[in-house]
Amino acid sequence: MTTATATRSNVVQSLVMVASGAVTAIVPAAFQAVAARLFALDGQAHIALILSIGSFCAGVVAAGLLEPRMADSRLVDKTYIPAWATALGVVGTLGMVIFPSSIPVLAFGLPCAMVALQIGRMHAAYTSGWKMEALTAGALILGAGAAYTLSQHESPWAVSVLGLAMAAAILIRALKTPFRASGRPRFAPTAWITLETAMVALVPLGIVATVYLLQRDEEAVALKATITVLGALQPILGYMRTRLLGAESRSLTLGMSALSVLAIALILVLEVLGVFHAVFGAAWNVVTLGALSLACLWKLVSIPGTLPFTYLRRAGMVGQVFWIRVVSSLLYLAVSVILILWSDSLAVLFLGLTIVESVTGLLLYARYRSVSKELQEL
Repeated sequence: MTTATATRSNVVQSLVMVASGAVTAIVPAAFQAVAARLFALDGQAHIALILSIGSFCAGVVAAGLLEPRMADSRLVDKTYIPAWATALGVVGTLGMVIFPSSIPVLAFGLPCAMVALQIGRMHAAYTSGWKMEALTAGALILGAGAAYTLSQHESPWAVSVLGLAMAAAILIRALKTPFRASGRPRFAPTAWITLETAMVALVPLGIVATVYLLQRDEEAVALKATITVLGALQPILGYMRTRLLGAESRSLTLGMSALSVLAIALILVLEVLGVFHAVFGAAWNVVTLGALSLACLWKLVSIPGTLPFTYLRRAGMVGQVFWIRVVSSLLYLAVSVILILWSDSLAVLFLGLTIVESVTGLLLYARYRSVSKELQEL
């Protein structure tokens, strides 16, 4: 294989991986779109909180399970999909299939399924399992499309169809994938990484939960819907982060950054065309173009911080990254609560989050500069 051919193949594989990740992000969007047609506003708020809890659990469990292995040079088996994760995900989705209108069942089943999907996604991203991800994306697209069509006719079985699609995606990823791995990562890095991820994942959960507890149901649904829309960027940023945890790559960084800008442009175009209002219903009335633009800016300013973050992780400085994340998360939560209590404007909230994310990037960059200088002096 020539160098040019190999490069084209790598680009195609990367694009397939990112696209399949974007499809995975469709799952919470599909649930909210279906809920907007099948549940009253308080039920939609419940589901928004459940999805936030699911995202938190999925992020923490997947990172704590796999990222320490990826960073541990002693281990040969870097990643896998444990049998318990597949079983948990399938049980959770079956609950949704059988009891599609039950909020308590969704409160159990959705987080379980999201944990299994995230572990499978992280494994695929690290191993570049693009063929498997293409099949996974196909199952989720068909399921989401069928569920949305059923919800238009107010059929409660729309949730069941989504559950079946998620089960199919979980099983496709588990097929021909190792369900156990030899050796265990060191305890200290595992603890640091898990705690750090928990601190980061607590931010969106804390924001949605605060609005929910204030009984501002419409704002809670709109806020979660906005975060879900921003999830279109997460596959790009997540793929870049996962690959950079393995090795530095300037071409990957530039390519994924450019793709992020294009994704943001597409999001804003879809907002102007009224697509999100059509998908999420009346709750989207709370989201203005200005608020969505600031939300996109919030995600955009997070990209530069990925480079010093992954550098410090590769250097084994998980403890130092953790304390930076602690400071960042505390700032996030404090600023969010103050702004939510002070104003009901999502634009004001996302402006505050953008400022905090900029501060986080500067803290990571300052530590990166300090560490690289110390290494040069050795």
